[in-house]
Amino acid sequence: MSSYPRTAIEKIVGRHVVGWQGAEPPKAGDFVTVSPKHVMSHDNTSAVIQKFKSIAGVDGVVHDQTQPVFAMDHDIQNHTPENLAKYASIQSFARKQDIAYFPPGRGIAHQVMIEEGFVGPGSLVVGSDSHSNMYGALAAVGTPVVRTDAAGIWATGSTWWRVPRQVRVHLDGELPADVSGKDVILTLCDLVPGELVLNCAIEFCGSGLQFLTVEDRLTIANMTTEWGALAGVFPFDAILRDWLVARATWLDQRGTPRYTVEEVEQWYE
Repeated sequence: MSSYPRTAIEKIVGRHVVGWQGAEPPKAGDFVTVSPKHVMSHDNTSAVIQKFKSIAGVDGVVHDQTQPVFAMDHDIQNHTPENLAKYASIQSFARKQDIAYFPPGRGIAHQVMIEEGFVGPGSLVVGSDSHSNMYGALAAVGTPVVRTDAAGIWATGSTWWRVPRQVRVHLDGELPADVSGKDVILTLCDLVPGELVLNCAIEFCGSGLQFLTVEDRLTIANMTTEWGALAGVFPFDAILRDWLVARATWLDQRGTPRYTVEEVEQWYE
């Protein structure tokens, strides 16, 4: 129990802190060790693998194979032998370690994380990509990590993080016709100097949220990166609840989100 009010970011991060010895729950400015629900990497997975092997050894085993998610998306039009070999080596590592792997052509990695159910309200999900802020649209904390930190999470299940201060942004009123979530975040970037939100966590609130679809929120959260923020978080509300229920039903009807080896190998033919 905390003796002071806690921000939404502090509460979510507090759920994922390990080994905390403080008398009070962690707050903005504290350095903490966190165990993210998932850590995403894309084409840079090959670089993370090399860093992981330098930590855990060539035959090292990933600490928790349910944490990493590999989704190829950055250079899929490149069918050179070198790039195909890189994708094949990533696939081989994923198969050996039993890690979720999504091949070239499946979609943008951040969208894959959302669509396949790897992000949920109250979760802390990191990615080896600057736009991992996107996960905050689902009432989660999404934030980027560098490749070395991603490798460290593979090896130990945890990493260090400094809890960011929270900046609240009120969105009121309904968007005019033909105005989208991207217009909202670009306008915010233009109106509010980036140094005011640099390395902060943005909490979006206000009556205007009822007029923003989850897709709008995903775009806004994604582009808080351009604003200089470490995270952009929307609340859990009726719009998100209905979207998640529909998504859960779809996932349940479809079955496992994993690709079969045969499906993956078809891309390489």
